[in-house]
Amino acid sequence: MKRFALLGEPLGHSVSPALHKAIYRQLELDDASYRTVELPNERLKSFFTGFRVGGFDGVNVTIPHKASVISLLDEVDSKAKLINAVNCVNRVGNKLTGYNTDLLGFAYSLRQNSVAIEGEEFAIIGAGGSAQAVGVALAEGDAKQVSIVNRSEERAQALKDVIALSGENTKIEIIQEEDLEKRAGKLKCLINTTPVGMSPATRECPLTTKTTDAIFDQDLVVFDLIYNPLQTTLLKRAEKKGSMAINGLQMLVAQAVYSVEIWMGGNIVTHVDVNALARDVEKAIK
Repeated sequence: MKRFALLGEPLGHSVSPALHKAIYRQLELDDASYRTVELPNERLKSFFTGFRVGGFDGVNVTIPHKASVISLLDEVDSKAKLINAVNCVNRVGNKLTGYNTDLLGFAYSLRQNSVAIEGEEFAIIGAGGSAQAVGVALAEGDAKQVSIVNRSEERAQALKDVIALSGENTKIEIIQEEDLEKRAGKLKCLINTTPVGMSPATRECPLTTKTTDAIFDQDLVVFDLIYNPLQTTLLKRAEKKGSMAINGLQMLVAQAVYSVEIWMGGNIVTHVDVNALARDVEKAIK
């Protein structure tokens, strides 16, 4: 029996066990299990000691451990090292290797929604770990320009530095929210990477009504990494103005499938029905 788990704290809201079990069903794997392990920081090192000698075959990692696990690994994929965030760990023998499948899941969702990256302008709201994964994916896809909107100038600069290392053809700028109005008509896609609007605070929005009224139109794609609720206030405003609205559900499913690829080997993403998996998760959320 292959054993996998999600590490983090808290995990009461997680839909990952239901999602992974649905993936295993589609792949007709009856020898794989997946569970959550709520783990405070002080227990992280001892957990990895047991993991290394066979406690699990692989783990996903979520808040607050994506950066702190790195020092406990033998090897880290170059992209995960660049963004200083690991969300997938594979064990081969007693060797542990870390990866980041969030950026793969984001790029997958853009492709599935026919949103081109090359030569286009994007805006990222937020500058945390998810924003770094998004920024790297955009730079690697040769985005023309990425604008960063974040309250902390220091964190915005750190994100800018990470993106700059990923694509020399991408122009990067740090702007204020009010500056987004100047990008109206030029932006291809605006991406919210913050938790603003996530359940239970579903009435919140990372942008003011003034800003969304000024920049949302039928030519703009609005991508919110939040998947609970399925339609945030930001996405409701986007749809009202005729923008394409994409939530984080497909990205969530795709990053999980890419994790299974790392653990199991093979091109699994082409052998599962991602849309069916997303419907399974929707039921778990509702």
